Amino acid sequence: MDNLSKIKKLSKGFYLLLSVLLFLVPLYYVLYWSLINHLPETLITVNTLSEPLIPHNLPMTLQFTGFLVSLLPLSALTYGLVNIRKIFSFYKRGVIFSFEHVSLFKKTAKALLLWVVFSIVYESAKSVLFTLGNPPGSRIINVGLSSSEITTLMVGGIVFLIAWVMDEGRILTEENELTV
Repeated sequence: MDNLSKIKKLSKGFYLLLSVLLFLVPLYYVLYWSLINHLPETLITVNTLSEPLIPHNLPMTLQFTGFLVSLLPLSALTYGLVNIRKIFSFYKRGVIFSFEHVSLFKKTAKALLLWVVFSIVYESAKSVLFTLGNPPGSRIINVGLSSSEITTLMVGGIVFLIAWVMDEGRILTEENELTV
């Protein structure tokens, strides 16, 4: 089995995995916010400060608000997954370098950067929503940048640089093909 056929086979598997994730990730967000009052506190407070929340159920309006805010990082994540899936659709057909690849890599880098910004907004809004029912002085707004966001920003920058290098390689290849 040559390398191209291995790439095609592996890409087919990743294409399928990404297709499943495009279904499961939005489903997770819908289930999380619709079942928020029935989830254990450890699942709710996993990314919040160590200060305990005062147990109370979120009213339907706050659940809906939380879901609407969660659409920000979900949209960036979905946008990134769609673009990566398109990249693997090219690879499974044996198309390795093209202008579309460069464009998809740039879009993926943009999705990663947007995901970081939207995640910060989402986590901040979540901290407000979960502590809104607490008495004054016990409410929290948590705005932060963790190592996972910094890592994602770095990966986004690296993906953008790879796209730039791929574009230069594509241009050089096209110029060589036109040279007699």
